[in-house]
Amino acid sequence: MHNIFTILKSHRSIRKYKPEPVPDELLNNILNAVRQAPTSSNLQAYSIIVVKDREKKKALAHLCGDQPWVEQCPVFLVMCPDLHRLERVCRLRGYELNDRYIELFIVAVVDTALMAQNILVAAEANGLGVCFIGGVRNNPEPISELLKLPQKVFPLFGICLGYPDHDAMIKPRLLPELVIHHEEYHEDNFEELIADYDRIVKATGLYDGPRRKVKSPDGRTVPDEDYSWSEHTSRRAASTDPKVLRAHMRAFLESRALKFD
Repeated sequence: MHNIFTILKSHRSIRKYKPEPVPDELLNNILNAVRQAPTSSNLQAYSIIVVKDREKKKALAHLCGDQPWVEQCPVFLVMCPDLHRLERVCRLRGYELNDRYIELFIVAVVDTALMAQNILVAAEANGLGVCFIGGVRNNPEPISELLKLPQKVFPLFGICLGYPDHDAMIKPRLLPELVIHHEEYHEDNFEELIADYDRIVKATGLYDGPRRKVKSPDGRTVPDEDYSWSEHTSRRAASTDPKVLRAHMRAFLESRALKFD
């Protein structure tokens, strides 16, 4: 077992996997161990769909935006907030699920994310590579149909699992002064710290080349030497593209009987 701090600091997204399967015993150990993740009020409002079938993974890869590693990875997990099970439990006891307010929805999303992070750490501690796939929200309706998800269950993101077949970059994260605040929120030296981080990211080549550039919503151009994290991230956060925003998600969630007062 590696030192836990080494594991946490070494995370990288793996997008190429060896054909070697993940042993069932290891996968079952991971999935059973991580069920002890924190969960609000012990509601455990999540479900995990384990996909190994090649044809199903091929379909999911296409629905996720033609991401080939979804098909290539030995195991693809679809992480789902699940209020359907709670609804059935309520009915068993003669109650009606009150999910008209956003709190239960938040609980289910947070429960799912906490479970997923435990999966990531457990997998990497056992030599597996991991890649989270938000692309399941590109086409959530056909994915729900493919996986036979009942109402009040929806695909939040996927997780590729397998043995790494390449040495991916460890992306530098924001400087601690920007994300760790002691006693109260601080913004001291914000612009200088962002500039420092931009220089760190620029040195990695992460956003080099036109293919890595997100389209600017106002059509602006910047010199290549000035294109780094802050420009790339601002373009993503300011985007008005419905595909980027996944503007279909509200209507989809409502179609899954998830409506909020």
